[in-house]
Amino acid sequence: MATRMRPVVSRRTAIYLRCYPYDAVRMLDCWQTLERYSIETGLGEATLFLDNGRRSTERLVALADLMRAVEAGVCDTVLVPGPFVFSLDDAEAAVTIRRLEEAGCRVVEMPRPVQPSRVLVADMVAAR
Repeated sequence: MATRMRPVVSRRTAIYLRCYPYDAVRMLDCWQTLERYSIETGLGEATLFLDNGRRSTERLVALADLMRAVEAGVCDTVLVPGPFVFSLDDAEAAVTIRRLEEAGCRVVEMPRPVQPSRVLVADMVAAR
């Protein structure tokens, strides 16, 4: 018998992650990166909502828990690596984002790390 632990939502900020197929290492890396981003930007520690190993077409239990926390006014910001965590279909992901926003939640996509372009690197090397 599997025991499921629901997150205790006591923080205004949440992190939502979903990956299919199940990938514990990738999810841990994403969680740590988003948690660090949350703290560095002044949002504080975040509650993790995780649907690891679930397709977006399946029932997403953690996403439903997150939506309830938002609707209850407990959570007002959710951090994601990108809208693809809600669905690989852009239109479906947009519907989920709109539902969260209409319930009073700000959805924040973590910025991608800036990689210097090859031209910029070549210019920096040439300037030496």
